[in-house]
Amino acid sequence: MTQNLVITGYGWLAGYVGKALAGEVNIIGTTRSHEKCLALKDQGIEGVEYTLGDDPEAVCRYLPNATLLLNVPPGRKSTHLETFTANMTALIDAAVNAGVRHIVFISTTSVYGDSTNEFINETSATDPHTASAKAHVAIENYLLAQRHQINVSIVRLAGLVGPDRHPARSLSGRELDGGNKRVNLVHIHDVASVLKKIIGSTPINGTIHLCSLSHPKRGVYYVDAAKAMNIEPPYFTDTESSPSGKAIDAHKSWELLGVSPQYSDPFSMF
Repeated sequence: MTQNLVITGYGWLAGYVGKALAGEVNIIGTTRSHEKCLALKDQGIEGVEYTLGDDPEAVCRYLPNATLLLNVPPGRKSTHLETFTANMTALIDAAVNAGVRHIVFISTTSVYGDSTNEFINETSATDPHTASAKAHVAIENYLLAQRHQINVSIVRLAGLVGPDRHPARSLSGRELDGGNKRVNLVHIHDVASVLKKIIGSTPINGTIHLCSLSHPKRGVYYVDAAKAMNIEPPYFTDTESSPSGKAIDAHKSWELLGVSPQYSDPFSMF
């Protein structure tokens, strides 16, 4: 019997994951829009109209012995996320009760905050500063407490880059501080490759980092990226200062997965 993969929040990232796993699993994607459900059907994906906080029964009927990919970000502008966190933990409870085999949670390296100049590995203590980061830590901890019943994979992503998405575009022409801050990025193709492996054959019952292996200064990297894209470069202060800010060390995660990132250097991402 072909495995079910249920992806909550079938958006940009899920689209790449779905393409990577097409034909290997039955993909069910949730969306808040009836129109998007119809569009997913045209892609060979079963769409389920669902908003976080709804009765999870519509999702849970697909979950016995399945993989659930939780990919519902709280929103960058949200400041009071108690309801979001409660709804996520309620969905997790319902999934476990329904007999889910494996939950993969898309988290973020922002759980480490921005007040350190150190290299951060998978065992470093979290230090969330924003409401969103605090919500991610709470959900991570809740999931990890379920590992005695199911496989739980926490995937902390650095800043996402793709062929149709690069942060240099939003920075174009701006004057910004912190040109000496380190860059932490990961390419969507590497993310999709890892998630394909985790979902298909190698459940990771723990926490991994997905980030490139080098960390250039923002004031160098984004200026070069903008020039390569033929858009107006941003201007950064402090670029000549010594490198500062956290650097996400993902070496152990790549080794654990047996994967070499295709985009190990951010300069290969544009």
